[in-house]
Amino acid sequence: MNATRWGGSGAAARRPLTLRSFGAWAVALAYLMFCISDTMLTLEDERAQLVKIFAFCLLLLAISLRPRFHRLIVLAAPLLFMLGIGLARSFNTDAGMEELLRFLFPIVITVALFAYRDRIDAVMTMFFVVVLSNDLFQCYFYLAYLTGLPVLLPVRIDSGLFLRAQGWMGFFSEFSFINFCAFLLCRQYQPAERFRALSWLFVLFALLGFSFKMFATLAVYPLIARKVRARVWLMGGAAAGVVIWVIANGYLDSVINVASAKIAFYIVEGNSARAESYRVMCESLLNGNFLGEGLGSFGGPASVKYGSPLYGLYHFNWYGLGSILKTTDTFYPHLFVEIGLLGALVWLGFVLRYGQGRRVGMAWLFLVSAFCFDNVFSMAFVSPSYVFSALLVMHALSGLADQSLDSGMVRSRKNFGMRR
Repeated sequence: MNATRWGGSGAAARRPLTLRSFGAWAVALAYLMFCISDTMLTLEDERAQLVKIFAFCLLLLAISLRPRFHRLIVLAAPLLFMLGIGLARSFNTDAGMEELLRFLFPIVITVALFAYRDRIDAVMTMFFVVVLSNDLFQCYFYLAYLTGLPVLLPVRIDSGLFLRAQGWMGFFSEFSFINFCAFLLCRQYQPAERFRALSWLFVLFALLGFSFKMFATLAVYPLIARKVRARVWLMGGAAAGVVIWVIANGYLDSVINVASAKIAFYIVEGNSARAESYRVMCESLLNGNFLGEGLGSFGGPASVKYGSPLYGLYHFNWYGLGSILKTTDTFYPHLFVEIGLLGALVWLGFVLRYGQGRRVGMAWLFLVSAFCFDNVFSMAFVSPSYVFSALLVMHALSGLADQSLDSGMVRSRKNFGMRR
């Protein structure tokens, strides 16, 4: 990755329009289209899938304009072979094709991002535009909700206790995650240092999504921060003191009860579709599922839409929500059951490591861990806009680690030359 600063000035910021820059903006536009498709899904607009297909084609166009590949592209052939086996074993061709496309989205996204890694500033600009516009929309959303103005998107209230921030994309979990990614870029990625003052605003909006996964993730962040000033620790201590006082006086009892209920429902008692999906995954793998039970057969929207027989085969318990839930909302059972142990491991290895740097730092590991943890309770890996934001920041942070490694090697060579 070159040393061009994101949002810099001078000649580097005024690059002439070339096929390469056109391709970079095609990748950026694809990200915007994926986000717009999410809004359309929230509004139950059937054309959302067409928008995703258009974005997918933009990515393919960008790759064709600049066919640069990482050495891990050698895994593409066995990966496509395993996906082909999954498609052949699918109980329904339409269901299999839908899930094949979903599994291909992250692959094509990371290949495109690597091809334009030295021009990632264009994609990052679009990312910050999306995040900031979602935050501004959320401010209007709160105002509209309180004053009776048109809210434009459906209101989602959790247990009637608080209004979850969802932005114009309409998904509170993704809203929290993109703000978390923006925060991480501002704090860890050098070209975004001028936006460090905005980082705490991104944290605020990440918390307003009331995603308990995000609460846990942000609580761990100080352990990996490059440098935490004393005043930050002081502010954190003061905030912790205020929270303890508020809890002690019973002001957060309702929120704590919701959190306890979620932990019991999803983890301790295991009486939910999410917990059931992990039971099915374990049974499937123990039965020797190495090549998969077929694309579109379990966990994803196609399996519900087309009525996969696998749910009956494993005596899946929807706990009365079978007519409401469109997925089991857990990615790993979806992946491991449909394409098997071998296919799942290759798929995960390709998506998480393709195009990543020779050396990755703590910030990169933290982001990957946070995203993988998120997918324990979500389908973020096969949500194009969701996984796009994760992969974008991964490429940025791993490129930063590569720059540090290269700089260190140059300094070592110079010092060696001086000693000689």
